[in-house]
Amino acid sequence: MSQDEGNDKPTHVSSAWEQEFLSQDSTGYIGAPSKRYRCPKCQHPLVLKKGKNGSFWGCEDFPRCDYTANDEEGRPVRAKKFFCPLCGGQLRKKTYSENVFWGCSNYPECKATLDDVNGEPASARKYPCRACGHYLVRKKGAKGHFWGCIKYPECRHTLPDDNGQPVPRKLRG
Repeated sequence: MSQDEGNDKPTHVSSAWEQEFLSQDSTGYIGAPSKRYRCPKCQHPLVLKKGKNGSFWGCEDFPRCDYTANDEEGRPVRAKKFFCPLCGGQLRKKTYSENVFWGCSNYPECKATLDDVNGEPASARKYPCRACGHYLVRKKGAKGHFWGCIKYPECRHTLPDDNGQPVPRKLRG
């Protein structure tokens, strides 16, 4: 430390952390800072975890907070939710034999099922059911695809399928 002439105080005072930094080995590595993601429910940090279906993000405050998100390229992305057109419950992807479909989470109270189209429930276009006023959805049966009422088994109205479109029956005059 140097002192100015006629002045008793030092001109440069170095702190302890400066001295520690200067005394470190010059071969040290400084990496990119890690990005921290916060839980939208409780604001605790999200941590990357491994599960039976692969990596996912979960709240650090689990089990008090049950928030999870999918891992896409090292970032948490919340999965899309699809809701039942009948009761508003959440639709879940199901597999039975080789048939993939979407069923209501409120089963057996709600028996709504929707066909799977590229990983999403097929409900973009609605075809009204002439029998009860609800709508028809494409289903797969033993003889192939057909269109059935969303209110099955209360309403058993069906129509044949033609390349993903219902074939209406001719009205009798």
